[in-house]
Amino acid sequence: MRKERKTIAILVAVFALCLLLVNTTTADSLSVSTPTKVSVVFDQPRATTPTFTASTSVTITNNLNKTVEYFVSDRTNKPGLIDIAPSPSSGKIVPFGSAKVPLTITLSSSLSEGEHKGQVEVIGDDKNYQIDIPISIIHNAKLGVSPTSVTFEKIDATESRSKAKTVTFSEVLGYKPIRVTLNRRSGNDWMSFGLDRPENTKGSFELPAGGSKSITFSFEPSGITPDNCKRYYSWTYSVSSTEGAGSSTINLKGEICCPAKLSYNSRASMTIKFDRPRTERRTYRTTAKISVSNKGCMQMYLTPPSVTNPSANVTLSVGKYPSSVSGYDSEDIEIGISAPYYASEGTHYSTLYLDAGDAGEGKVDITIEILWPVDFKISSDSDYFTLSPPSIDFGSLELKERGYEMREMNLTLTETYWYKPVQNLRLSPRGEYGKWLKGVRKYPEIPPGESRNFTVKIKPGLEAVPEDYSWMCDLSAEEIKAKRIEVNATIVPMNISLRIERFKSFRNSSLYSRYPSTEDMISNGVAILELAKEGETGKGDWKKIQILTEGALSLLSALNDTLVFTENKTYGEAVESLLISSVSLSSIAANSDLKSLELSDYAEAISVGADTTSEAVMKAEAKMLELRGWEIKNAVAHAEARGDIRSLKAEENVLNASLSNQYAATIYGPSLLSDKEKRLGCLEEESILMDKHDVLVSAANDLRFDAENMIFDSKEKDLVRIWDLYLLLNPYDYDNASRNYWLAQRKLEDASKKYRIAGELLMAKNTKADLYGLKGAWSHIFLLFIFVCLLYAAALIYTIGRIFIGTMAYVRDVHDREEGDIVVT
Repeated sequence: MRKERKTIAILVAVFALCLLLVNTTTADSLSVSTPTKVSVVFDQPRATTPTFTASTSVTITNNLNKTVEYFVSDRTNKPGLIDIAPSPSSGKIVPFGSAKVPLTITLSSSLSEGEHKGQVEVIGDDKNYQIDIPISIIHNAKLGVSPTSVTFEKIDATESRSKAKTVTFSEVLGYKPIRVTLNRRSGNDWMSFGLDRPENTKGSFELPAGGSKSITFSFEPSGITPDNCKRYYSWTYSVSSTEGAGSSTINLKGEICCPAKLSYNSRASMTIKFDRPRTERRTYRTTAKISVSNKGCMQMYLTPPSVTNPSANVTLSVGKYPSSVSGYDSEDIEIGISAPYYASEGTHYSTLYLDAGDAGEGKVDITIEILWPVDFKISSDSDYFTLSPPSIDFGSLELKERGYEMREMNLTLTETYWYKPVQNLRLSPRGEYGKWLKGVRKYPEIPPGESRNFTVKIKPGLEAVPEDYSWMCDLSAEEIKAKRIEVNATIVPMNISLRIERFKSFRNSSLYSRYPSTEDMISNGVAILELAKEGETGKGDWKKIQILTEGALSLLSALNDTLVFTENKTYGEAVESLLISSVSLSSIAANSDLKSLELSDYAEAISVGADTTSEAVMKAEAKMLELRGWEIKNAVAHAEARGDIRSLKAEENVLNASLSNQYAATIYGPSLLSDKEKRLGCLEEESILMDKHDVLVSAANDLRFDAENMIFDSKEKDLVRIWDLYLLLNPYDYDNASRNYWLAQRKLEDASKKYRIAGELLMAKNTKADLYGLKGAWSHIFLLFIFVCLLYAAALIYTIGRIFIGTMAYVRDVHDREEGDIVVT
């Protein structure tokens, strides 16, 4: 127990000692961070920038559980060179808090490049802290060039002298020296440069810190002749430097006063167009100007130029010309050209000779093109034609039985200049329906000064609507500007009388006699046409009446054709006519809503009559086709049950029964009667019949295949082939061969019947032909077999006879020998 108490007492004493030590050896009351290194670049001129500034900061931390006051001051030992200003310079820090004190550092531009050190003192809680601030100073250098663009005064090419210009190079910051290098990038060797000291001829030189040097550039041309002389020259020098001072470019320009030099275009061309009739002007004159230039700066003198004449007809002469041309200037030489009216059309050639002494000489090839004019004037004695401005009015054109009537008129075209013929004459209408107009000529060209007729025809197309039409037409020819002619016409787009007669003609048709509702379409169609003919009808109603009445006539025609086709038993064509009638029916319905109330009543009556008549015809046709399909189906079934198809008519077969139901389904379809139930019933019946058709055809094909295999096997096994001839030579094979051929004939006959019932009449006919062929082949084989059997019988009889004769001879011989022996004995 004592021992434990003693241990506890020791532990308590140690703990108390630790507390005492903590209180006596506690950490500093403040801690100050070391600032980061400050780097400053001296990049401004030393002479104008005495100081540079930088900034950093120190962080002061209070480690005590009480507020501590601090003071910050500059302790750098380089006054005037490095100054540090804290802001603020004093303050208080809360317990266990911190404060960031910004420091502004001012550096003198006279400081050397390299590493320096500043120092600040932090005082707090009666304790001082000396904080060092590392400072790095970097000196920059910068190259200055002035001027960078230099232009030299003009130098006379005939004189031997040079021009000089000075360019100053400097180091503008003043901290460190640099080496400058000059390098010519473009230009010839007429440009050179020198340094201040004559002994230094290299392309590089030293510039002290803040110093400068002047370099003289000399422009000294040499070897100049009039041929190689050029007015302007240029050079480019690149300037580089060390210490990262930068680079620059110097552009130099020089001008040379070149000797006078003749310049001209070696070719010149001009055109003379004879623009008056041949009898009105006898001679055509014009003036051409040919430019000559002086490529030098000295005065150029010309001697009088001369020119040649291309022919006796066309003549040229020199008019005004410059005796001298100033430097870098141009003047014109005037050439007078004269051509008589009979000068030939085409190209004529001449030459102008130039002589400028030392400045050069030359010649100009002159091309003169003479153009003969061609044109025509328009006149006509037709009542359709108006001269000023040229226009044609064809009046009203009505629709006739076979389309619109065609009208035409003649224009008289007269060539007016008497030089050339008018060729490739054509009329080009512009605007909608321009294809209705055509220009017709019966000659290849109009001779000079003569006249020809040009026919203008108009024939409107069936797409015309009732209105006044107008076209602007260009009547043009080769080398002639198109002449504009206006063409007008009024279109009446229906032959009403003919259309009324067509309506009335259907009263004598089969359709009218069987379906009295046809009268509604006929009488109302006649009435609406007569009313439209008498009164004024709007453009929209005109167009609809045309489509409406034409649709009604087409419907009547299609329905009547349906009855005719049905009577002729061409049911497919009858159904096609009904489909055509459905299109006409839709056209009638779409165009029966007319704006005119009076016309609208007739149009509505036509639409109702069309619906009634069409529905009656379609229902009758559909019912007839259904009944026909049922009758054909029963007739085929009855013939099959009896096993005798000879009583079937030509059209009585499964395929026709199926087609009849198909036609009925088409009529019951959505485009005609739209009777879904009836249509599905017909389609189902058609499907059943087509399945039966396919079964019959497949069975017939199998029978034909079996028959062919049997004949092939019999030929291989029972018959002998000699070339292309098959023979039955073995009597023991007769039964097998005859049975195979007989069975094959039976199969072909059954196949023909099935094809016939199915409706494949061509296949039935071909199978029947194969049957007859097989019968003929067997008859041929059988006849040859009988002949072979007769040969076998003759050979057998001959053999038996020879055996009998030999036997009798042998018996007689034996008998004679026996009698001889008796006699001898």
